[in-house]
Amino acid sequence: MAADETLTGLLVKDGEGGWAQYDMSFAEWLYRYLIGEDMAGPNTAAFHPGPVQLRRPPMAAGKRPDPWSGPDRGV
Repeated sequence: MAADETLTGLLVKDGEGGWAQYDMSFAEWLYRYLIGEDMAGPNTAAFHPGPVQLRRPPMAAGKRPDPWSGPDRGV
């Protein structure tokens, strides 16, 4: 790549010194990762079939986080 060219898309590090380039938005990359595609190189899928467990941060000191589930993934 020439020095004056602009890189578009995402570069994803695989944790072992390698990387993969994806020419897409972060939202599309994240969606594909969450539905179980290999999005950081071969054998990197991390599919979780159930609803995502979320926690709202506590609003005052001494309060506990308020957990809740996201919508069913329908996948």
